[in-house]
Amino acid sequence: MTQPKQPFLPLAGLTVLELPGRVELAVCGGLLASLGATVHVIEGTPRHPARYRTGKQTVHPRQADDIALRADVILASPDVCLFPVRSREDTIRCEITAYGNSGPLAGRPDSEALVQARAGIADTTGRPEGAPCLTGAPFVGMETALYAASAILAALRHRDATGQGQRIDMALYDVAVNALLTFLPLAFIGAEARRAGNRHPTLAPWNAYRAADGWVLICAPTDDQWRRLCGVMGRPDMALDPAYDTTTARFRNVAALDAAINAWTGAHPVADVVARVGAAAIPCGAIHALTDLAGDANLLHRRSLVPDEDGKFLVRNPIRAIGYDVPPVEGSSTPPLPKPARPRAMADIRVLEIGMNTVAPLACRHLGALGAEVIKVEPPTGDSNRVNMPLRDSDGQSYVFALSNTDKHGIVLDLRAPDDAAILWRLVDTADVVIENLKPGSLSRLGFGADAIRARRPGIVHCSVSGFGHDSAWPGRPALDTVVQALSGAMAATPVDGMPTKAGISIADQLGGQFGLLGILAALYWRDRTGSGVTLDIAMQDCTVWATQSAFDALEPGARLTTCLNGWIAVEAPVDMAHLSRDAALKACTARGQAVAPVLSVAEVLAAPQTAARALLLEVPTADGSHWTVLGSPLKLSATPARVRSAMPRLGWPDPLVTALTASTREAHDA
Repeated sequence: MTQPKQPFLPLAGLTVLELPGRVELAVCGGLLASLGATVHVIEGTPRHPARYRTGKQTVHPRQADDIALRADVILASPDVCLFPVRSREDTIRCEITAYGNSGPLAGRPDSEALVQARAGIADTTGRPEGAPCLTGAPFVGMETALYAASAILAALRHRDATGQGQRIDMALYDVAVNALLTFLPLAFIGAEARRAGNRHPTLAPWNAYRAADGWVLICAPTDDQWRRLCGVMGRPDMALDPAYDTTTARFRNVAALDAAINAWTGAHPVADVVARVGAAAIPCGAIHALTDLAGDANLLHRRSLVPDEDGKFLVRNPIRAIGYDVPPVEGSSTPPLPKPARPRAMADIRVLEIGMNTVAPLACRHLGALGAEVIKVEPPTGDSNRVNMPLRDSDGQSYVFALSNTDKHGIVLDLRAPDDAAILWRLVDTADVVIENLKPGSLSRLGFGADAIRARRPGIVHCSVSGFGHDSAWPGRPALDTVVQALSGAMAATPVDGMPTKAGISIADQLGGQFGLLGILAALYWRDRTGSGVTLDIAMQDCTVWATQSAFDALEPGARLTTCLNGWIAVEAPVDMAHLSRDAALKACTARGQAVAPVLSVAEVLAAPQTAARALLLEVPTADGSHWTVLGSPLKLSATPARVRSAMPRLGWPDPLVTALTASTREAHDA
């Protein structure tokens, strides 16, 4: 008889005390509980939605000191609630606040909405010709909780190696500034980095279109995709029209282009549009209403949603380990795992990144900052982000690529060439982690699928991040950030003038990378105790539904955006400030005791004293003698700080470490 699968619970035996405070604490505690930790939450904690209390143990405040003295981790948010407890020297204390414990804004108990305003998120969300917007779900807070869980796991691995506890200083502001990555290049070159609605800042067609019975998202930015879309629409003439026959021409004439596509989609139901466009291998999807998620084929296939007793849905942790059951939502009573026999810090971890664009590169730049040795494997043409506009005038290198790829070594390999494939196998033989975010099946066809790698290296951690997962109702379906936002309820959560609207920041891409980071750290924690490797299958759709889940609940209205003579403010009370300047409006609201923040542009955020105080922009060198301005890490650990030290050089620049490594493994293999 086949034994039922057990869930993947790498944190079994870990004790966490969640003190009263921000909802982000509750979200972080929920992530740790879903990975097996025993999480105690203090009775009387602010009444966050019930979904964030699931799987935790409620304790009386009088028990807090006793639990704190045996807790491995304490979660606190001192900007909104001071709840002192005693703790041991080896305890990990993670504080989540609006602005962190340094800088001129330290200690302000601002809400997510006010942070979105002050950190440029609101100014980059909404229609180009319209007002700035707050996102309909608290994506900055969800990302902060996710990063906090990763920082905790990194700190625990260090504690296991040294016996040393530490403090973690997580700020919503730091995470929000990091989320602006795709907007920063425009600000760096002096261009205006502003909201683009559902359009892409530089590519077309890429937008939400009204169908006969709803909304559909279509992204066909390449010349080949555009020609195929013209064929699907029965408009082959448009593919040949000089107004649309190049990327530049299409973007220049985007209004007429979108009108033509809208004319076609408007004559067909959503299902028909998605079927026909999808059959042409063009990224597309229905824009789900929140109520549609329960019937989504892929979410059903992956068992991502769990109905609760109130008829609402709980969302499982998106980290899926192959060979294990889906993560529980009710917590765990699994006995503790043994202590690691050979504890290691992140500096002893080698990671192979086989990825493009945002997802795997995001996970790996944080692993690199935490001390891991990251080797990025690129094809002869390079990561596609190397040609992502704008390019630097001095050398033609891409700002986005530099921002996305810090603290990494690099090697160029053509995996179709036997000699290069052999080099990759030699690198795999020395690696602790492999992460990839290519189209599902791509690496398997080249002989480097998860099964082949784990068969050769059973103790390795293999992480795949894709739009809809390898175990999917839609295997091989192409995915882009905006398509995943559409299919995850994220766009429906932010309606603007009746139109579902994407978050300006690339939340689906970012969340995929962030869950990849957390999954890898959890799998390494598991391997330290069991010696077993893990294969992770993470779907960006699962990740984005997880981050959207607060929109399922009927919440009290929060801050709203109000226009001023020369800008906007976010204020947590209805006010009329149209007759005042922004500075005067801020002073007036503050004098009334109203929580308020300015809506800042990306350029203003980059120049803000808080950004400098938190070291969120750094100048770092490259191996080929250049330098870049890049993002500082939002992971602020006191004893093992995440340090961003370098950016990657131009494609093909010889890396001494990788050259020596491949040479030594070749010699060992030949011997």
